[in-house]
Amino acid sequence: MRTIVIALILFFASVMGYAQTLTLKVEGIECVKGNLLIGIYHSEETFMKKPAFGFSVEVKDTSVSIPCQGLPAGTYAISLFQDENGNGMLDTGSFGRPTEKFGFSNDAEGIMGPPSYKKCRFEFRQDTTMVVHLK
Repeated sequence: MRTIVIALILFFASVMGYAQTLTLKVEGIECVKGNLLIGIYHSEETFMKKPAFGFSVEVKDTSVSIPCQGLPAGTYAISLFQDENGNGMLDTGSFGRPTEKFGFSNDAEGIMGPPSYKKCRFEFRQDTTMVVHLK
């Protein structure tokens, strides 16, 4: 009987499209205000242009943990920034250097610009916690 119940639970979980949870943990928040604007990308062609998933989370502490449920398994890259002034854009100063804090999956860094998709990408196949430190 126990075997039948477990088999039924596994069957319904697969039929209902049970998805893993990606927990995004953002650290290094110095100023507790504004929102984190987050983009999750699924290809090199769309990276930093059109996210597959995009959302905003209010900054309430110096570290924020965001559960992203329902994300299908696949290869992704994440970019995010802290929109302190609420204008919906990453503010920049001289030479295009961001004046607001930002970060990427794998804590990837670019040279004279954002990092490449290859540096940021990761495989999402099971429950995962991705830690991103704002710079």
